[in-house]
Amino acid sequence: MRRFSLLILLLLLSATTFADNRQLLDELDEAISQRTTYAKFKGNKINLLKRKEMTETDSSAILKVMDELYTEYYVFRFDSAMTYANQGMSLAIKRNDKHYMTLFSIHLAEILTLGGMYSEAVNRLDGIDRSVVEADMMFKLYYSYFSVYSYWSDYCHDQVFSPLYREKSNDYLRQAMQYASESDPLYKFYQGERMVYVEPDSKKAREFYQSVMGASPEGSRIYAMASYALAGNFMVGGDEERYEEFLIKAALSDLKSCTMENLALQTLAVFLFQKGEEYIERAERYINVSMEDAKFYNNRLRILEISRNLPQIMTSYQDVTERQNRHLRYAIGFISLLVIGLLLTSYYIYRQNRKLNIRRHELAESNNQLTDLNAQLAESNQQQADLNNQLQELNQRLIYTNKHREGLASIYIDLCAKYIDKLGKYQTLVKRKIKAHQEQELLQTISSTRISEEDAATFLTRFDKAFLELYPTFVEEFNALLTEDGRITQKSPHTLTTELRTFALIRLGVKSTADIAGLLFLSNQTIYNCRSVTKNKAINKETFDDDVMHLCTVIR
Repeated sequence: MRRFSLLILLLLLSATTFADNRQLLDELDEAISQRTTYAKFKGNKINLLKRKEMTETDSSAILKVMDELYTEYYVFRFDSAMTYANQGMSLAIKRNDKHYMTLFSIHLAEILTLGGMYSEAVNRLDGIDRSVVEADMMFKLYYSYFSVYSYWSDYCHDQVFSPLYREKSNDYLRQAMQYASESDPLYKFYQGERMVYVEPDSKKAREFYQSVMGASPEGSRIYAMASYALAGNFMVGGDEERYEEFLIKAALSDLKSCTMENLALQTLAVFLFQKGEEYIERAERYINVSMEDAKFYNNRLRILEISRNLPQIMTSYQDVTERQNRHLRYAIGFISLLVIGLLLTSYYIYRQNRKLNIRRHELAESNNQLTDLNAQLAESNQQQADLNNQLQELNQRLIYTNKHREGLASIYIDLCAKYIDKLGKYQTLVKRKIKAHQEQELLQTISSTRISEEDAATFLTRFDKAFLELYPTFVEEFNALLTEDGRITQKSPHTLTTELRTFALIRLGVKSTADIAGLLFLSNQTIYNCRSVTKNKAINKETFDDDVMHLCTVIR
């Protein structure tokens, strides 16, 4: 039972590690997509240093800025790093500055090493006058020798020269550590290197590397170096999961620090290719990114290393493809047998279905006929419903129109009654005046204009009321025929202006100017002018009269 529990625990830990590595791989993919942003940030930092160099006047300050520019370009752009190393060397020689002459000589050796020019790098280091090298510079000198011979050993990769150069590199690292300063941020990293190459102790080396990573920010060059070294430490111990984890972290830090001279991503790509088919696509993408970075950095050695790994990668890819093709052939053969069986079964089913289809066809025809009849019935019902709705709407309009007509009849009867009453009063007045022999006074009363004006006002008021009752939207529709600045405003909602009365009569069919003038108690000229002025304000003058006749065709 205890063994079973232990096995379950180990499986859970393995699954957790795998999940973590998968998450790290996703973070790495995201970082790859952000490479342009990281490069832009790096470019801005370099541009600031360049502007600072141009504004400096003191040569010592210029040398310091050139050293900073070299440091920024060292793992970012090979040619630019070489340029600033040479410029710094020239300026240091010109000033006879021993410190910077030594420093830039070491820089030149470093950059030559990355470019694969190991013999030239060693000659550059050999040319440094040891008698003038400062104590703190001795470490850089011997560590540069260590780097040159380490790269040279890896480059040879044989049984003759590679061990020889590895022994030299270890000897120089041993000498360099005598000058290492504990205040150096990379001191513990160097101690880890010592525990790997000089005094082999994997456990202590791992502790030193982990200490460096704990004290360094993620995304820094130091963090990437320690993470890559720690990955190698776990690989030697046979822990491939941890090896993959720290390789990914190293590649992530290289991308974030914009390190184009990177080895972690290339190594990770090779590892993923060998790990399994699931990772082939991702590994291919990583190796292509590594090649792009190597070409950008212009590092011939790194390009050569990637080119050396490509055949192995392509072979693995071809093996996977061949296995997939073989499985595909087996699958095709099995599917072919299934297809043959399916065809035989289909033929039998076809014969059975053919009989069923005849019956179904007959049934379908009957259903179609029934469906057509139902559709016709539904259409007839719909038409009947539409007609009922139209009839109901017409009835409503007729009721509404009748109400209007009743109102108009009431107004007409009221108006006639008043005029009959007024005529009766006139008749009584005339009889009384004649009997009293007051013919002259009667003539003055009849000739009075006040009576005619009152009658006219009464008529017009009643006309306005009757017309607006019959055509309540007349003013609104009439104004729609006129331009915006020519529209007519009513003095009150129940009163028409002379212009509106004129065209109200035209709408009623009274088109003669004389007839309109007589009905409105105005002169012919006044009516003519009114029609002309209003027509000139019309939007469409040619059809204005016809448009007026078509107003209020529906009583709302």
